[in-house]
Amino acid sequence: MNVLLVFAHPNPTSFSGALRDIVLSCAEKTACEIRQHDLYDTGFSAALSANEWSLHRSPPNTKPHLAEYYADLQWCDTLVFVYPTWWSGQPAIAKAWLDRVLANDVAWTFPDGASRIHGNLKNVKRIVAITTHGSSKWVNALEGEAGKRTLSRGLRVLCSWRCRFTWLAMYGVDNSTRYERNKFTQQVERRLMRMFHH
Repeated sequence: MNVLLVFAHPNPTSFSGALRDIVLSCAEKTACEIRQHDLYDTGFSAALSANEWSLHRSPPNTKPHLAEYYADLQWCDTLVFVYPTWWSGQPAIAKAWLDRVLANDVAWTFPDGASRIHGNLKNVKRIVAITTHGSSKWVNALEGEAGKRTLSRGLRVLCSWRCRFTWLAMYGVDNSTRYERNKFTQQVERRLMRMFHH
């Protein structure tokens, strides 16, 4: 498997950082190829500049500073996101990755006369989201889980029609015990090991 890991947390020693390390470890144990976009570590810009916005429908070669991100997205068959859920969604830097890397002629095209975009990421067969929520599952359900829908609906429609979506979320992390966090990390490891073996 070719796994692209998108990691978004400002503190690499956080619980999210530990979850990222599990992804890396599982990929190594199962001999998966893995590439990582550590967005804070690499200084990925959370701002879509006016110039970049003006090139929204322009071909990828007009944005050479994103060429490596585009190449990794087109290389992978499995996309794994690790991030904390803030205000019901992805951190701004992770949302910016979606805004800037899911580009025209990379993730989608808009053919002349078409009424909607056409997905180009037929290489992506699985999307995995590993996230934490400060509040309970009930509160998140009430709020609509916008971050989950962004990936399970917005991103997924650009991928293979067989693309599978896996949501691994720990709710109530702010008041969790070490035992509960360990239990969640073990669950994540088991699920990833099964996925990466196939």
